[in-house]
Amino acid sequence: MRTPSETTLLPTADVKEEPETNLAAKKGPGKETPKTVTRKLAPKKARKAVKKAARKVMKHAASKLTKRREFPYQTVLKMWRAGKTLETIARATGRYQPKADDPLRSFRVSLTRFHKGVNLDGRLVKLPYRISRKTLRLATKAGKKASA
Repeated sequence: MRTPSETTLLPTADVKEEPETNLAAKKGPGKETPKTVTRKLAPKKARKAVKKAARKVMKHAASKLTKRREFPYQTVLKMWRAGKTLETIARATGRYQPKADDPLRSFRVSLTRFHKGVNLDGRLVKLPYRISRKTLRLATKAGKKASA
């Protein structure tokens, strides 16, 4: 007859060894991670790539519609120094809009930027004013007062 202490202890010969389920223990020098892990990650990457490609196509199509023309600073500077009028310079550079309410507005805005200074060939070039500094100061002051 067996006592309770003998029944709890099992002899090693009777115990069957179960296969190990630990991946780290099975991993040998030539074995890699299971393929199921890589299969789960691949579709996510493919979806992201498709979305990015679709976005790029939309941006590319939009950029073709709105193409910005470069402003001809050198030509304007040359004609300005020669004493040409605003309308003459605008027509020569293709910046005159005859159907607009104010045909020279966009050209005058570009001249304002040019007066502040632009980089041409690596150096800062400012378009000189045709009026005195005193008149310019008074005009700026009047404009600020009117907008306030």
